[in-house]
Amino acid sequence: MNLGDHHHYHGARAGVPRLVSGTVPRDELRRLRLVFEEPPGYAELRALLERQRLIALCGDPGTGRGYAALSLLDEVTHGQVERMDPRTELDRIDESDLQEGHGYLVKITGEEMITRGRRPRDDTRDREDREERDSRWAAERPAELHLDRLGTLLDRRGAYAILVVGVGGFADELLRGRYGRLFSMPSADGTLRKHLVALLGHAERDRLEEALTLARRPDVTRAMGLDPLRPHEVESLARLLVGHLKEENSEDALLAELRTFAHAQADRWFAATGRAAPRNRDAVAAALRQAAFRTAVAVYNGSPYSVAVAAAEQLAWEFAQSTDPGREPGRLLFSDHRPARLAAARAELFTGDVTFDSRRLETLKVRLQGSALARAVLTRVWEDHHNARGPLCQWLRTQCDNGLPMVWIPAAITAAALCTLDYAYARDEIVVPLAYSDSLQQRLAAATVLAQTAALSEPVRPIVRDTVREWAREGDERQVSTAAFVHGFGTVERSVSASLDELGRMAGRDGGDWDLLVYASFSAARLIAGAEPETALRRVGAWLGDRRTRHRDLALLTVNRLIWQRPTHLWGLEEAPALKDHMNWPIAAALLADAPRYTRMLADLVWCGLDTSRWREDVQDSLSDWIRRGENDAELLDVLCDFLPHLVSGVDDAERLRNLVRRLERDPDESLAPATAQRLRDAIAGHRTVVVQPETPAHRTKMTDGAR
Repeated sequence: MNLGDHHHYHGARAGVPRLVSGTVPRDELRRLRLVFEEPPGYAELRALLERQRLIALCGDPGTGRGYAALSLLDEVTHGQVERMDPRTELDRIDESDLQEGHGYLVKITGEEMITRGRRPRDDTRDREDREERDSRWAAERPAELHLDRLGTLLDRRGAYAILVVGVGGFADELLRGRYGRLFSMPSADGTLRKHLVALLGHAERDRLEEALTLARRPDVTRAMGLDPLRPHEVESLARLLVGHLKEENSEDALLAELRTFAHAQADRWFAATGRAAPRNRDAVAAALRQAAFRTAVAVYNGSPYSVAVAAAEQLAWEFAQSTDPGREPGRLLFSDHRPARLAAARAELFTGDVTFDSRRLETLKVRLQGSALARAVLTRVWEDHHNARGPLCQWLRTQCDNGLPMVWIPAAITAAALCTLDYAYARDEIVVPLAYSDSLQQRLAAATVLAQTAALSEPVRPIVRDTVREWAREGDERQVSTAAFVHGFGTVERSVSASLDELGRMAGRDGGDWDLLVYASFSAARLIAGAEPETALRRVGAWLGDRRTRHRDLALLTVNRLIWQRPTHLWGLEEAPALKDHMNWPIAAALLADAPRYTRMLADLVWCGLDTSRWREDVQDSLSDWIRRGENDAELLDVLCDFLPHLVSGVDDAERLRNLVRRLERDPDESLAPATAQRLRDAIAGHRTVVVQPETPAHRTKMTDGAR
């Protein structure tokens, strides 16, 4: 028989007792009564226990299941509580084994090793035959009828039993049946107060309030990084608070100890995964799935739940392949219990917006309960379980190849965090394979990893800078494109100006192709949308005045991109002051709305694009896209109408813009609304003059292929 990952074997077992138990000391029950805080649904659990005589509390260790089980049994048996040996085979218990009116607690952690039953020795068989027979000695999970039988025996003896079951396959089965209940943690505040009273005494009311105030202090809650705390963490917190009040530890020591809470949780999780019985494939698979889910939620913390779950299954597959390469892993389809899985990962669901193109849609998302837990989980996997690095890196590379930003961006950010822990390993196993890939998506991800690594770690930043420069100067087409993407973040070089220098140098590279200019324009647009727009805009103006054709093309590609590119396509700009409220607008529109002082510079650059014959059609198409978006967004149209007069310095400029409006108005498939067309014509009639001030003095006629 099997309880979760705990196995009981039946056969010739003469002399083996059917039930071994030990009485819970009354002092322990007395201490429990002082600090026990009833969890939600406690009264319902007691009523169920009294009715069925047998229940199973399922959940993650540390949630207070054991305390609740002891308390329930204490109440219904008036202190006659016994702990049952976890190795007890429940279906072999007879009525005579149970004591009248007693309560029995059995913990099934899911971590027990397989214990093979003893069978009569058969010396006539050779060793190979015996090993083959042993391999067929399979364990079976108990059916609900076994628990029905035990419940009947308990009822006859007026006794009770509670199974405390760890997360896993058996817990999921129980939760779908009559006996299993998902345990909900008690209030952390109530539990903390009771522990403090037990430590300080009822007379120390002032110290009690002082301790509670200290526990609510922002730096204290931030140091713990877990919310809510589990009962065993509350107990540790109470002892630390009392020790601090008694001047047994300093404030720094208190905060340092609290910072270990999240890491201790991650340690316990992965230690439990490692203790799964290696000969029991089902137990190992369940443990790996849970470890994969915890890791995936740490990576996709705050992401759509469906994304995190799909990623977790992929990571579980990678783990299973590494653990048992000869076996093709499968997926369970209808056996998951979602609330139990979330509770075991200290995760919760919430609703949030997801952007699809320019539209927002509310969807179900998942997040960990605490700011420190995600980093703690990833750090423990990476630093303490070296063999897990291989499948983890393979999984991250796969995720980075997904074109959905909600999938590849968190994976790239995670890879950057791992680079700060062990740059040499992560570079070779994650960054280099991505950068050398034929997939443009993977190269963009590699650039994101490097840029984010440089931003996170000052010691690693010069090393990243050397790598990127080497790729830009001596690398092949794939490495050069990756380097071009890196500079768009502005985190690798010492300044934005230095990043632009590198982009200009790559644009002038001998034998460079058109795609390289496209990638460089992507990065230039990012820098314009970043922290120093004026520096980047002036540099684009300088490129327009450059005699080298490739530099002028880079500038015009960038200008055109500013008109049609939206910040939602440029990850990492969500918090930029100029863009955070206009993520679905063109970059130029967002800059104009937030900082009108850039109007002249932007207008002159756009005018150059319109005045360059080989670029005019592309720029007009981009302006057309802006106009059509403005039809559905009055504020965006206002910005465009304020901007258009700055593009007109003569009759030819005005006529060119009027022709654009006329063409859109006469479009047989999607004609412009008459009211919108009239607004645009009125704006064009403004006839405002602009003056460009590029980084190097140059007249506008020198920055274009045509003449005004």
